[in-house]
Amino acid sequence: MSNRDLKIRVGIDAKWYFDGPPSGHMVVKNLVDEIIRADDDRFELCLFLVSKNKARAQTHFPAHVKLIFLPGIPNLLSNLFLVPLMTWLYNIEVVLFQNFGSAWLTGALKIAYIHDVLFLDYPQYYTKTEVSYFKQMVRFAAKADQIITISNCEKERMQKHGINAPLGINVVYHGINRAFRPLHAYNENDIITLEAKYNLPENYLLYVGRVNIRKNLTGLVRALNMLKKFDLKLVIAGERGVYPELDEYIAAKQLVDYIIFTGHVPEADLHLLYARAKVFCFPSYAEGFGLPPLEAMQCGVPVVVSARTAMPEVCGTAALYANPDDEREIALEIELLLTDPVLYNEKVYQGIAQARKFSWAKAANEILTLITEAYAGRENYSEAQAQPRL
Repeated sequence: MSNRDLKIRVGIDAKWYFDGPPSGHMVVKNLVDEIIRADDDRFELCLFLVSKNKARAQTHFPAHVKLIFLPGIPNLLSNLFLVPLMTWLYNIEVVLFQNFGSAWLTGALKIAYIHDVLFLDYPQYYTKTEVSYFKQMVRFAAKADQIITISNCEKERMQKHGINAPLGINVVYHGINRAFRPLHAYNENDIITLEAKYNLPENYLLYVGRVNIRKNLTGLVRALNMLKKFDLKLVIAGERGVYPELDEYIAAKQLVDYIIFTGHVPEADLHLLYARAKVFCFPSYAEGFGLPPLEAMQCGVPVVVSARTAMPEVCGTAALYANPDDEREIALEIELLLTDPVLYNEKVYQGIAQARKFSWAKAANEILTLITEAYAGRENYSEAQAQPRL
């Protein structure tokens, strides 16, 4: 038997590697990169990718990684029908799904990587179409052998709603890309170029993420309105969704000149945009993990976050916390950082230390370990079942 035959053939749902939902793309890209970089000889890797990225993928990935291309249809349908077919054709033994598993997959070990089920507790932040779509994720999670999620907060939420799997729910924290660095790591020309490109003021608060009601940007802008004496602006980096409440408040309070909407920011710019900020603000109502505050911490920028869902678990004692329903409290925590240099520097150093606890290499290694243990556990179970009873 060859070494290749001894390896576990693992199929990874990597359809979001080159594009897809911003957060999903970021997670998949970093995890896949680290899994490949680990070069673990226990596994033979197969990546499920979208056909439109075929030429790009063939020049991007190393030759030992098997690439399997699928039509660009919705993730739910692809995972339900196409991934099981390719799993059978390529004799894949373990499949790591993104969110949606499959009821039709037999033979292979099924691991569902479910990022969050926030919609179950906070349906008001989602459209009816989104809730209906995501409910299928819960339905197919029942068919998985194992579930991986991103925080203990989400694990508890799943268990509260009766979501589980024979091999349990395991928590694997997100990591932080190594490219996020403090401001002193950049040269002056790069800083000047970024300032000109986005018309950045000397001091600004920063928010990074989706621009929708769940992120509570109206609360943040209300807090900004109380901080005018500090002569700073708010930079909101992320694609704008439909958010009339935010637009109406900005217009009513004549805050247009105090806010910079950048839209989508390329990764190369985003790293420096973080590092250049005075304070990072993330007053979200609900998060399954909440990676942006950690990215800001790694850049040496103190953060103010909401004291809800996964944020205390992820940020620990390194953040300042505020009630997202109270804009005065949000403003007060920001003001504390702006007026107390000792506290400011303390939170910078605590943030850097907190960020060191999270890495994509660690996340990838934990996922590979879970795959190995699950595979071994199933093999042992199958052998035991096959033994004659005395």
